[in-house]
Amino acid sequence: MSDNNFTSSTIETNPLKFFSGRGENYEKYRPSHPNAAIDKILTGLESNTQLVAADIGAGTGIGSRLLADRGIRVLAIEPNADMKSSATPHELVEFLTGTAEEIPLPSASLDLVTSFQAFHWFDFINSLQEFRRILKPNGRLALIWTLWDDRDVVSKHYCRLISEASKEYQRKARSQIGLKTLLKKLRYQMFWRGLWLPYFKNLQLHWFDSQQELDLTGLIGLAQSQGFIPQESKQLEQLISKLSIFHSRFCNKCDRVRLAYRTRLYLATSIKLP
Repeated sequence: MSDNNFTSSTIETNPLKFFSGRGENYEKYRPSHPNAAIDKILTGLESNTQLVAADIGAGTGIGSRLLADRGIRVLAIEPNADMKSSATPHELVEFLTGTAEEIPLPSASLDLVTSFQAFHWFDFINSLQEFRRILKPNGRLALIWTLWDDRDVVSKHYCRLISEASKEYQRKARSQIGLKTLLKKLRYQMFWRGLWLPYFKNLQLHWFDSQQELDLTGLIGLAQSQGFIPQESKQLEQLISKLSIFHSRFCNKCDRVRLAYRTRLYLATSIKLP
């Protein structure tokens, strides 16, 4: 996912159903997040074994398990049944049905709220109000994206193929743009540049680099995990054909292609409720 994909994802759609039927590919082929980013999230917090975190829009729990691997109990909030059923179980991760705008947790009950690869799907204002509500005073919010690095030739090429295959979705989405959607995009872009995050203070942006190696099946699975890629159509057939050529061109001796990623980590502190 590039910055352009992030922008297109703020266009109005139904995020509760957007990834239905994609859970298996999402779990198998989405990249993980760098260990250094998890280290940064936890720096300065109390002992991991005493922490309880809420991971909002948890998907299949990729980020939730990274926290749980550090000994943290994680309440993974996810509305999509397909995503939850595709998750790899972890003894410290408990899935709860809920949305970012209606989180089924008590007020002022958590030291840490995270959202991996999901915040752009939420209602900007209502979700932030909910995050602040469930966080203790001066609790920590971490918003994370691991995106294809367009400084890397191979990753940029892959991203371009994905973007071309999603043109029909983006065309339909643009035709539905109204004043509400434009306001949403403006808010997200101000946040994306690190300029503004209401209900929170001390907004910081940190960067991390990582890589992922995939064979042809993985390249196709990663593409099909993207919500804006058609699941059955000529466009999908064409994408698979192009990915085969892409794989042949860029694969190494182990028959895998290396994709480069940049992780954006935004950290902020909750403002005390009046």
